[in-house]
Amino acid sequence: MPSFDAKGVALYYEEQGSGDPVLFVHGTLNDYAIWKSQTEAFSFKFKTIAYSRRYAYPNNRQGDVTDSTVENNAEDLDALVDGPGGGKVHLIGHSYGGYVSAYFALNHPEKLYSLTLVNAFVPTMLASTTSTSAMLSLLLRSPRAAMSARRTLNATATSVKAIEGGDQTAAMRIFMPGLLDYRKDLPPRPAEFEQIVNRNAKTLKEVTTPYSRITKTEASKIRVPTLVMWGELSAPWDCKVSQTLANSIPSSERAVIPGASHLCCLEKPGDTNEKMLGFLTKHLAG
Repeated sequence: MPSFDAKGVALYYEEQGSGDPVLFVHGTLNDYAIWKSQTEAFSFKFKTIAYSRRYAYPNNRQGDVTDSTVENNAEDLDALVDGPGGGKVHLIGHSYGGYVSAYFALNHPEKLYSLTLVNAFVPTMLASTTSTSAMLSLLLRSPRAAMSARRTLNATATSVKAIEGGDQTAAMRIFMPGLLDYRKDLPPRPAEFEQIVNRNAKTLKEVTTPYSRITKTEASKIRVPTLVMWGELSAPWDCKVSQTLANSIPSSERAVIPGASHLCCLEKPGDTNEKMLGFLTKHLAG
């Protein structure tokens, strides 16, 4: 299996196609395989690089995931950009991978042709902490977002406890509905999605690590061409994060995928790919 040594961290990755490099950064509970619908569609025009972050399958990193933070995932990403990426890439990040990608864009804009954030999990765009006072402030500013955020936080806390207790099945049964705000009207996802999530269950603990501060002020400093994308049926807090990112990043473009949720790349790959490819084509190297 191809593996890149990112300064001592082994990262599995797969490449397809040729052209401008497009590097995909997956979210929590996922791995490189979550991008299959994108890498296959993009490889006719781009060199696609999909990798598994440090604790994701099939990497064999030992530890309790507490050293999987936004900062050190960005360090891994930096090494990968300089390696298989050739020094400069189009970066696409989903969920927690979107957080890592936004952080990377702030610190290494010279290494990016473009940035695409898909349902980026950047909670500090809404509240700097999960303290009672911070959540009350959010409640006053955006009641629907605050209530859905609280539901997701509760589901996450319960799921992490289940994982720590060795009950991975219960953890996934609790977390995924909470993430999707308990909606029953979402489109189907590929059959392999459950397998991908289950084999990466332990990575859920990374959402309990300290978050790098990215607020409206920091987001306004992102100067690379940026597309912010989210699913129309995403949880209110999820939509609010993406909307705030789009409003904060100068000259960013936005795309809302109809009939899709946080997992729009899986639920509506055709619509998602069309928006992404259109954006990437406008920002080809040279």
